[in-house]
Formats: sequence, C-alpha cells, structure tokens
Amino acid sequence: MKDLAEVSIGRELRTGSASLDGHEAVLGTALMLIGGNSRTVSAAAAAKIEAINQALPPGIVAQTVLNRTQLVDATITTVATNLAEGALLVVVILFALLGNFRAALITALVIPAAMLLTVTGMLQAKSAPT
Repeated sequence: MKDLAEVSIGRELRTGSASLDGHEAVLGTALMLIGGNSRTVSAAAAAKIEAINQALPPGIVAQTVLNRTQLVDATITTVATNLAEGALLVVVILFALLGNFRAALITALVIPAAMLLTVTGMLQAKSAPT
C-alpha cells in the first residue's frame, strides 16, 4: 500500500452542509407528524421563526427557505379550478347528449350534491371517535 499512497487516519467527511446565495448557512427542518395539518404546522413554524428572530443577536436572521403553505394554497386553487372546469364540461356534454338545457342542468346539479354529501361523510368519519 505504501507504494501507492500514504494511508493515515483523517477526520470524518462533512455531511449536511447548506448554503444560501453562495454562503454557508445553518439549515433547520420542521417535521410534521403523521396525520397533521400542513397548513397548521406551517403557520406554527412561521410564528416560531418570528419568535426566534426577536431573540437573536443583531445581524443574525432566521428566514424561511421553503414555506409549504404556498404549495398547499396553490394545490387547493388548482383543485378548485379543475373541479369548476370539469363541472362545466359535464354540463356541456350532458346538453349535447340530451339536447335539452333544463334536463342537462337538473342532471348536472347532482354532481355538487354528491360532492357535498361526500365531504360531509368524510368530515363525520374524521371526527368520529376511534
């Protein structure tokens, strides 16, 4: 081995380093428990960051790198848009197939009623004691 290289005991490799804008930074992660509400956890983490910032010495700032609340809000907006477009598409297709706007509208009104009953059942099942 001595013919190939010098072997010695060295220090451990560095793992878990983080950088922000090319400068070394300290990174912390807020973890959510299984079954937790991501909006509530994100809001609590943001409030804790504000409390930490008030206790830090001047010149040191804790800031959020990834706020999951924005992701959740964007997802909710996308789902709402897709539901509205889907409902409109169903009404158009029903009108085209039935040939009567009134019949298509009455048939299409079943969709939001079914969604409402489904959400109600899901909320009831969630709040039921286990």
